[in-house]
Amino acid sequence: MGLLSLLKALQDSPHVALLESARAGGAWNRFSFIGLGARRSVSCEPPMVIEEVDGVRTGRRVNFFDFLKEETARHISPAFARFGSFNGGLVGYFAYDLANETGVLRKNIRRDGDAPAAFLVQVDDFIVYDNRLDRSHVAACMYVDRSRPLADQYRETAGRLEAMERDIIERLARTTLPYLPSRPAPLAVSFREERGSFEARVGAAKEEIAAGEAIQVVLSMRADICEPVDPFRFYLKLRMVNPSPYMFFLKQGDRHIVGSSPEIHVKVEDDTVYLKPIAGTIPRGRTARENRENRATLLADPKERAEHLMLVDLARNDLGRIAAPGSVRVDRFMEPEDYSHVIHLVSLATCALGEGRDAVDALRETFPAGTVSGAPKVRAMELIDAMEGRARGIYAGAVGYIGYNGRLDTCITIRTAVFDGDRRYIQAGAGIVHDSVPAREYDEIVHKLRALSLSLQFARENTIEETARAADYR
Repeated sequence: MGLLSLLKALQDSPHVALLESARAGGAWNRFSFIGLGARRSVSCEPPMVIEEVDGVRTGRRVNFFDFLKEETARHISPAFARFGSFNGGLVGYFAYDLANETGVLRKNIRRDGDAPAAFLVQVDDFIVYDNRLDRSHVAACMYVDRSRPLADQYRETAGRLEAMERDIIERLARTTLPYLPSRPAPLAVSFREERGSFEARVGAAKEEIAAGEAIQVVLSMRADICEPVDPFRFYLKLRMVNPSPYMFFLKQGDRHIVGSSPEIHVKVEDDTVYLKPIAGTIPRGRTARENRENRATLLADPKERAEHLMLVDLARNDLGRIAAPGSVRVDRFMEPEDYSHVIHLVSLATCALGEGRDAVDALRETFPAGTVSGAPKVRAMELIDAMEGRARGIYAGAVGYIGYNGRLDTCITIRTAVFDGDRRYIQAGAGIVHDSVPAREYDEIVHKLRALSLSLQFARENTIEETARAADYR
């Protein structure tokens, strides 16, 4: 059974979460995960945290990150590496305006009233797909009740696994994959802002930078998808044309969040914290020689180097707030790294978690990423809130999981489409510095949005749907 057939078979479930990853060059990492059958969800609707269990909602007035620390303290599981790093936990998104819960802002930024500031599902039952062996495994978490015989609990969990397997096999028997059309279909995408308006915002940001208010401000623009699009088919196309380190398909009731992000937000594994700033981009060449020349050009660009250095410093500063003394390091610095269509400048900053610190602290202290806000981060976010004039929502936040085994893996929510009822949109940004050229910054954002909209054109709901084999998408 192929991974995409499994995902298609589960589309009528209320909550589905697919997380997978492609290495530089496009080869898939060994394990992909599909979380399913979630009975419990947790959402942040400030000042409340809402829990829903089997359809019953309860609320509590509590800081969301404090809630997550309580949650991970009472759900503890061993790290079981045989099938990868995810062994059960909370999976979902953290919106940009969750920054209001971090406690570092002087004034709250705008909230997206149409979606929670975070929405996570508790994944106890999941599928682990082994891309190397083309084999799937079902997995279930067993919560130990010390007042009951362990053997009885083991049998109950084994029964859950057997029921999951039967259900999946029955679903697969009824499942066919759609062919994507050979050519893109016309699709109406409406940019929220005209060139002149955006360039004026760039000019205003440059004035603030010249006045010493910031070093960089990342301004973004949204585009509305004006026609129905099938999120599943969009993911199929995105997966084919832009395999990335973080691929995700989240179905949360009527909401779908589908993306292909190149960039870690923050990762915690074995008490080590990882940040991987990406700044500096050039297209890949058509030949190995062109690639070498493009890497050299990128490394020699003073503007790209200066921006990258600033973000590495910001990453080191973020890590310093949670690190064991003397443990912050830059293990890789400003190295060109190949992706499916572009070459990025990449660094890797790490630290050991300080005493009393955990994965939730790592998320809180690094949120949101400097690469989508700017520097200094707090002032840049204040300027963004004033200049963009609307809540960013899910864009520029994070997607990923908080594992009950102490691990965390999240990416920055970029190169992502959000489908939420009648709201369907994509969003992209550009980092504004003192010598930015407004017209070029606008062109950069339009280029990013059009690259995403091309994949959307293959997923229009009114295109003819034929069947395909999973092998057609691998």
